[in-house]
Amino acid sequence: MSANKTLLLLLSAFAVLSFSGALYMYNEYRVLDQNYQAIQENIDNVSINIDFIVDFGNGTIIYFNQTRVPVGFSMYDSTEFIIGEENVDSTYYSDFNAYFVNSLLGTGNNPEYAWSAWHYQQDWELLEIGSNLFIPKDGQTIAWYYQDVNEFGLGNPN
Repeated sequence: MSANKTLLLLLSAFAVLSFSGALYMYNEYRVLDQNYQAIQENIDNVSINIDFIVDFGNGTIIYFNQTRVPVGFSMYDSTEFIIGEENVDSTYYSDFNAYFVNSLLGTGNNPEYAWSAWHYQQDWELLEIGSNLFIPKDGQTIAWYYQDVNEFGLGNPN
């Protein structure tokens, strides 16, 4: 066989192998994309996206935007889920079936300040029920606001 024929045969074999490899990779990508879409649909069925804010009242604000929490979680459950149970100190009052949040992320336990729970509709609204009874909706914004007890419920987070 001449050198040209050998080179042509090698280049043809390389082209066929390259095309086969590309076709295989494309097919694998499609399978992975289909699996990803199926998993995303399953996640959407068992969780919601919320925007979660912790406003320390001193200009420090932490945003947890588009955070997934399980469907049916209350604001209190979502708080523990997002920032960790170890970062939430609270007292449960059975007479009210509600938690009083003493501190979040190490801030609190000051008799002159308190954490208040808020949700955003068309404007900020102070929760009128315990945070453990409020179930956020998909896409909703909820916030904790640390403020002077003499101004409790006034102003707004963020």
